[in-house]
Amino acid sequence: MHPRCQLLSGRLASSGAVLRNPQSTQRTFSTSSPLHKNPLQRKHGGDLGSHLPKHVIPQDALIPEYPYGDYQLFKQSNKGLYGEQMIQYGNNVSHKTETKTRRKWKPNVLSKSLFSVALKKRVKLRITSNVLKTIDREGGLDEYLLKSTESRIKELGPTGWALRWTLMQKPDVIARLRAEAAELGIDQAIIDKQWPTHQMMAREKSAQYVLTRDSEQAILARESEQATLTGESRFVVDEEDYMGEAEEEEPWDAVEPATSQSPAPTQSKALRQQERKVTTEAVSEYIKAVKAAERYLKRGLVDSEEEGLKLAFVRAKEREEASTQLKQKFDEKVGQQFSSKDLQKVRTQFKLPIINDHEARKIAYNQWRRQQIEQTGSYEAWKQSQNAEKTAARDEMLREAGGPEAWQENRRAMYAKLIKDAERAPSNQTLDAETRQYLRNAIKKADRAIRARTSGGQQVYAELTLEETRHGRQSRSASSGGLDELMKASKREKNTGGDAWAALVSSSNKSTESRLRT
Repeated sequence: MHPRCQLLSGRLASSGAVLRNPQSTQRTFSTSSPLHKNPLQRKHGGDLGSHLPKHVIPQDALIPEYPYGDYQLFKQSNKGLYGEQMIQYGNNVSHKTETKTRRKWKPNVLSKSLFSVALKKRVKLRITSNVLKTIDREGGLDEYLLKSTESRIKELGPTGWALRWTLMQKPDVIARLRAEAAELGIDQAIIDKQWPTHQMMAREKSAQYVLTRDSEQAILARESEQATLTGESRFVVDEEDYMGEAEEEEPWDAVEPATSQSPAPTQSKALRQQERKVTTEAVSEYIKAVKAAERYLKRGLVDSEEEGLKLAFVRAKEREEASTQLKQKFDEKVGQQFSSKDLQKVRTQFKLPIINDHEARKIAYNQWRRQQIEQTGSYEAWKQSQNAEKTAARDEMLREAGGPEAWQENRRAMYAKLIKDAERAPSNQTLDAETRQYLRNAIKKADRAIRARTSGGQQVYAELTLEETRHGRQSRSASSGGLDELMKASKREKNTGGDAWAALVSSSNKSTESRLRT
């Protein structure tokens, strides 16, 4: 019988039966690791996938605005690397009948995953074939994005600009840019300011944190020392006032110091907040004054930086009022130029549905200004066309003054007189009290700024301002001490059953020296 038919017979032929050893039926392969790994196997922990740009670019980062703006035609180029290519329209013309058939040409857009050496991952992009050839010629995606010519920046588009910014945050790219700048002979201070390394930024952040912490600790220590001294002095004065009184006044005497010192933590917290506010305002005030002084000195309106600082503080109120008027005029102009329909269009276009009208008007104005600059050809030409009336008025003013040199001399003389009047303001009785006080404070601030300018800058100015504030607070508290003593005397008289009002009047009739000795 044929061997394949033996299974159908119901029995096995004894002559053809083959007995196998049970051990020979075991598996002939093992699950242990082989000697050589598969080179195509994915490495553990490696990033072999492709990533979309929205997953590579940080969503919460403050990326600088693309200088050429979004593409308003063929808007899909905003989401990829199109190299300024866009859709084109034309006609197919028959050779025989010269019949024209309308048609269009679209860029050859590919979906490619390109590897970035700086990011150490592949980025999946919509990219045209021309840009892909350029990337191959440049030597990779990073080289294409980091090239800084004007034509390349125009080719990048919004997505390429964001990818370029992301690359420039990597340590390897920062080191490369610093090396290129050093080869060009750029000053090291400018290099450190323009391309700081992560270690520099960490050290600066740590130093700023330490400075803030030390200043806060110094403020807290000074406040606690003042609170301790104030508490001790109050307790001594209370003991002297209450010495020799009746025994029934002792419980009231013992409770009085604790009651008067109970709100100290709340007062200390409020005082700390007030000093932080004073410090912030002083730093802002110093920065504005220094910029104004540098402007005056550059224009030749003052002879030195010290005079520029004095003039800046004297004219601080005037500059603030002028800035407020310019802002109001601009808001009125923009409010009349753009309607609510335009603002809604801006919210829809930029996908910002919750911004207020003021921000929407600013965005609309920037878009309108960009279009005007493109039409006129340059920013200078657009600015000149916008300020034609102002330019004519300025020319007329210079002509009436006798020329630019005469106008400059008149301004210098006017500002020099303004500084002298401010320095003599405390003794000038022709001015009202408010003007004298303002000019006196302006000269004091200028003196502090001059001292800070030569020693440590805005931090020293803030410390000097804080010290002046504390001195004024202590003077006010010392001048109000007489009223506290009057109230204590009336309270003691009331507790003994006497006439509290008579005690108050008699205490107020005493001289200042006698009240201070008791």
